[in-house]
Amino acid sequence: MASVVLFEEEIKRGQRAAKLAALDRQELSMQLRLRTQEAVESEYKFTRMAEFVPVGMFIANHEGLINFCNDSWWELSRHPRSADSVDAWMQSIRDEDRPGVEAAWTKLITERIAVTHEFRFKCSREADGHAIDTWVLMSAYPERDADGGLKSIFGCLTDISQQKWAEVFQKQRREEAVELKRQQENFIDITSHEMRNPLSAILQCADEIINGVTNYRTEDPSSYVPGNLNVLLDSALEAANTISLCASHQKRIVDDILTLSKLDSQLLYVTPVDVQPVAVIETVLKMFESELNSNSIRGEFRIDPSFQELNINWAKLDPSRLRQVLINLMTNAIKFTQSRENRSIVITLGASRRISEASPEWGQGEKINLHVAVTDTGPGLDENERVILFQRFSQASPRTHVQYGGSGLGLFISRILTELQGGQIGVQSEKGVGSTFAFYIKSRKVELPQLSPTTIVPPPVSPYKITATQTLQYTTSRSGSDAASPQLSQRKNSQNVSPISARDPHAPPPLDVLIVEDNIVNQTVLQRQLRKSGNNTPGSSKASASDSGSGESESEKNTENINISVILMDLEMPVMDGMTCARKIRQLERAGTINRHIPIIAVTAYARPEQIENAKAAGVDDVISKPFRIPELIPKIEELVAKYQTHTISP
Repeated sequence: MASVVLFEEEIKRGQRAAKLAALDRQELSMQLRLRTQEAVESEYKFTRMAEFVPVGMFIANHEGLINFCNDSWWELSRHPRSADSVDAWMQSIRDEDRPGVEAAWTKLITERIAVTHEFRFKCSREADGHAIDTWVLMSAYPERDADGGLKSIFGCLTDISQQKWAEVFQKQRREEAVELKRQQENFIDITSHEMRNPLSAILQCADEIINGVTNYRTEDPSSYVPGNLNVLLDSALEAANTISLCASHQKRIVDDILTLSKLDSQLLYVTPVDVQPVAVIETVLKMFESELNSNSIRGEFRIDPSFQELNINWAKLDPSRLRQVLINLMTNAIKFTQSRENRSIVITLGASRRISEASPEWGQGEKINLHVAVTDTGPGLDENERVILFQRFSQASPRTHVQYGGSGLGLFISRILTELQGGQIGVQSEKGVGSTFAFYIKSRKVELPQLSPTTIVPPPVSPYKITATQTLQYTTSRSGSDAASPQLSQRKNSQNVSPISARDPHAPPPLDVLIVEDNIVNQTVLQRQLRKSGNNTPGSSKASASDSGSGESESEKNTENINISVILMDLEMPVMDGMTCARKIRQLERAGTINRHIPIIAVTAYARPEQIENAKAAGVDDVISKPFRIPELIPKIEELVAKYQTHTISP
């Protein structure tokens, strides 16, 4: 009986287990259907994504043979759609790009590392009306099995055709811009050369006429001069002064063009050196002396008490940039003052302590600001006219160009140059009274520079007593007073170059200056001017160009045969240019053919800093830019001769 009961319970347990198993099977079946549906949906999503994504997708087996690729892959490669050809997909790659792709694909299979590679398919496409190459970026990634072996490869191709076309287009535009800039610089250089080249002869001939007439009248005032000759001399003197003024004006135009070109090319630099600020301003005033005289304008130079209180003699600044700003301001002041009843221009120099930081090239001296103001008695400016000043090609009003001329560049260049020197520029003006253009630049006080015994320096200029020229009155403001200092002793105009009939026995011996110049007019004028200043010009008439037959320049021959003190070398010559000639002369010195260093001064109409640096690198000692006057040239010659007079070269 008990066994029957146990059997029935066992049957019931079996039935329950069967039911549970059936439920489990049903649940597993449902889960399997769900997983299958999810897999189908996932595959469908992947397939849809592969169809619509703008990227060529592919899957390759462990041997690197592609067994799946989407429509975008076919569209990018333009490969024939056949199962037999998909393995030969690399045949659709440009021949010159195929070796790189094969190397990357081999690296992926053998080293099992991801690779990225750019290449072109043979097919081309059209974009914006242009046929462009089909560039793609291939990114492929290996899938490893449990043992680390290669299981499959997943990859994609990204279309970068537009990007590559843009890169090529941008490169072309950049090359065109560089070429355009080069052509522009060449044009400016050639224009500068052609404009500057005759200016030296024009200025020197005008100076020769002025000096000759002046010396003729002053050497023997008691001699009888017929009335007609006096009229002729006056007419010649007036014409020479006009020529000098016009040539100087043309030089300033060329300088403005070059400065503007450097500004546009970001080639304008500030190079601080040790100079005397008073002497720099004196040289600017000297440049405008004849122009002030011809327009009956009273020029005055005042030293502000602030400059004296800081006891400034030497300072570190860029004299060429300071001169350029002053020249622009003086040019404007003369232009607007020359037609006024009261004609006066006053330059004031002051200083203050500077507290801002300065870069190392400015030295370790006391930081100062130099203040310069140019005050004129011109027509003045109203508020509307002051607003547009210091802008490029801007003038106070449309009437300014008609009445006074000019291009509106001077003040714009002055503003940029002032800001480059760490300062600012501004104007204070009253209509009908006059204007004051004032600016400041950063600087540092320096002690008297340590110079070699052979270096020639001008006598130090005291800020309390300034030697005056015959035509300009220099005064010093003291304790805020406007009273001028007593009239100081006059000095002879430094531009006068008088012929020497009888040499002072105590005067230094004449220098032998070799002129190497292919322009016969410039050579003749310069030769005559140097001889009138008491120097010799041996062999200059034969040193104008290179001897194409022997390959040796006349200047090289002359340096071997004549005792030359200094060479004036034109850099722009046919057959052999000046820099090549300078290199050959330095080679002769090193070889012992020439047993001493012969100073070379390059004469050039090209005035770019890089061109000057190239000339000095070629062996040139100094550079003077055309146009120049003899008083500018003589100090350079004397300084170099004094520097190298005992300098010999051991063979």
